[in-house]
Amino acid sequence: MPDTSRFSSLLAQRGLRLTRQREAVVEAIVQAKGSFTAQELHDKLRTKHSGVGLTTVYRTLEILSEGGAVERVHGLNHCEAFVLAGKHHSHTIVCSSCGTASELVDCGCDELVAAAARQTGFRIEDHVIQLSGLCRECARKQREPVTA
Repeated sequence: MPDTSRFSSLLAQRGLRLTRQREAVVEAIVQAKGSFTAQELHDKLRTKHSGVGLTTVYRTLEILSEGGAVERVHGLNHCEAFVLAGKHHSHTIVCSSCGTASELVDCGCDELVAAAARQTGFRIEDHVIQLSGLCRECARKQREPVTA
């Protein structure tokens, strides 16, 4: 059973309880490998938790996204997807073949952000970067010759 205290806290801040349905969504998120869409999460949940509706999945993801527990990313085919967020500021790298996601903690963008602030006069409070490409395993598979 995953630790749901972070998620419970986010829900409580909005006056919501961690119901069985929301807990099932949270467990599926924590167990997800790589990026996932709301529909994929719902499809996974239907086998074990038939009482979890697609609307509950979407609403729970929205709340968790607003609270920083999950991040929105461009998943496979550039569809909106989600990944479990890390505890520190980071960026996401998503495999364009299998959807595996990885975290890039040190983006090296400090000078770029400072230059953008100087040029525009903005006080920049946040930035989001997502990279996509092939993970090591998918890149290896693409290099292998196809045999019939």
